[in-house]
Amino acid sequence: MSRTGLTVPERYLEDFFMARRRFVERILRARSMEELETEVLRVANLLAPTIATCGPAGVNAAPFMVSFLVKEEYLGEVLDRMREFRKKYWGKGMKARIEAAKLLLETVYDPEKADPLRLVTHLMVKGHTWINVIATGEATISILIPPDKGAYELRAKASVHENGPIYEYANLMHDLMHGIPEGRPAHEWYPALLLEIKEIYDNSYQALGKKIFP
Repeated sequence: MSRTGLTVPERYLEDFFMARRRFVERILRARSMEELETEVLRVANLLAPTIATCGPAGVNAAPFMVSFLVKEEYLGEVLDRMREFRKKYWGKGMKARIEAAKLLLETVYDPEKADPLRLVTHLMVKGHTWINVIATGEATISILIPPDKGAYELRAKASVHENGPIYEYANLMHDLMHGIPEGRPAHEWYPALLLEIKEIYDNSYQALGKKIFP
């Protein structure tokens, strides 16, 4: 994958993007909630990395469930498919989860459509992360690759979106695997946090913080 002429490191893609794609593929083979929960535990560090900020609220770090964003040219199309999915599979339990996994593989985890340098999540409170991001526009994401494969530090431009396509995308992503199967929202929609990765560091014990991108 490349973006704006810059080649994204293959090992980052393999350890983070492709590992998460393989997790979604395993969801398709799961036949019970117990199997799904086991798969989530296997990759919890990849699904919810730690996001650190610094600013008026002090030094802060907290885990956030993050998702990849698709490239700009695909965003409208993917949002349309997510909206339609919401209508079609509302309240359909395991069937909705399986179909959501298929949709993710065709969109968010399609290497041609995904943007490996943009992550989204949402902010449930206007707490430390919110205060620091509003003030500085910066954040750092720390990823541990299980079981002891390595680690990455992603330094990012951070911004809050309280409406618009990024806001809708972040919240629909959450609804795909939570609210839609149950037929009720897991929680209300919250402001989205967009993280645009500027630098990648290899924090494995072999590299000890070597910059690998750009």
